[in-house]
Amino acid sequence: MKIIIFTTHFYPYRGGLENYALQMAIRLVKKGIKVDVLTFNDAKLKDFEKYKGISIYRIPCWNVLGVVYSIPRMNEKTKNLLEKLAKNNYDFVNTHTRFFASSWLGMKFAKKNSIPLLHTEHGNVFVKHPNPLIEFLAWLYDMTIGRKIFKSAWKVIGVSKPCCRFAKRLGAKSCIVVHNCVDTNLFRKKKTNLRKKLRIDKKTRVITFVGRVIQAKGCQDLIAALECIQNVKLLVVGSGPYLNELKKLAKEKNVDSLFLGSKSQEEIAEILSITDIFVNPSFSEGLPSSVLEAGAVGVPIIATNVGGTNEIIDNNVNGILVKPKNVGQLRKNILMLLNNRKNRENFSRNIYKKIRKKFNWENSVNKFLKVTGK
Repeated sequence: MKIIIFTTHFYPYRGGLENYALQMAIRLVKKGIKVDVLTFNDAKLKDFEKYKGISIYRIPCWNVLGVVYSIPRMNEKTKNLLEKLAKNNYDFVNTHTRFFASSWLGMKFAKKNSIPLLHTEHGNVFVKHPNPLIEFLAWLYDMTIGRKIFKSAWKVIGVSKPCCRFAKRLGAKSCIVVHNCVDTNLFRKKKTNLRKKLRIDKKTRVITFVGRVIQAKGCQDLIAALECIQNVKLLVVGSGPYLNELKKLAKEKNVDSLFLGSKSQEEIAEILSITDIFVNPSFSEGLPSSVLEAGAVGVPIIATNVGGTNEIIDNNVNGILVKPKNVGQLRKNILMLLNNRKNRENFSRNIYKKIRKKFNWENSVNKFLKVTGK
């Protein structure tokens, strides 16, 4: 079997969508399947490289909204590459998330070459943005091109149940859940002297956020919730256009914090190993990779009840779910967990067991292959 994946970003990017596509591709290659990836080159990377058996082709693009959104440059070089790839007789084209231009390009490629389109959806709501014009244009795209992608797809996969409900709302004939997962060999509790390196004393509790530093991830709510709480160190892992605003807010709210920037998966696993409470205050999610990773390490979790998060967290059983944008509720539950060691230990034990049982890659890869009929 031969497949080609179209995605805006891919390795070495480390977002949730990119990690899902990468981990799935790696495991498909191990099963003897040929996997090619066409992605956009907005960071002066190699036009072509092999990584873990995956052939990665990168085409030139324009960046819009920083590096949040990219549009392909349909020059002669890009057209020649697409014509070359069309000769590979792919069994299907796999696109990821309808609102990226890579999905539009993948749909056009599939239609032109009469190849079945398998679309994987990671979103479950219309795009939210502080600029109402951008939000309106994103909605307009969803109601036209996004809807067309869903309707023209041979089959649609959602990384969570809400993703599938959203896909059907926009015209998908049917949708099958193939969960995002976590590498439990990589994400596990590790012995580390990182506390010492970061100069965090034993009496200080560590609260960690991991994700893109954009407004929609809600880290500003976490900072507000931690205002003036003593003996707590906030670790913010990730980069993005909202970073300077968060740093200013942390200073204003008197929150003891470290902004660590982007980190490798190995480094994130080490950071999670010294974390007392993990918080994901996001306003929307498909199935959050960061929550899966924290759970795999056995970190007690507080997360907003958005998207498929409640497929991971059973409220007050293996973690706590809160309403998005509710700073008061978030603060109340952070204080409760900080002061209740027994609850932290119970949540840690229960989430660890659930992640390893339900969210392992072997299950999802087998389900993916079942969807494709292979």
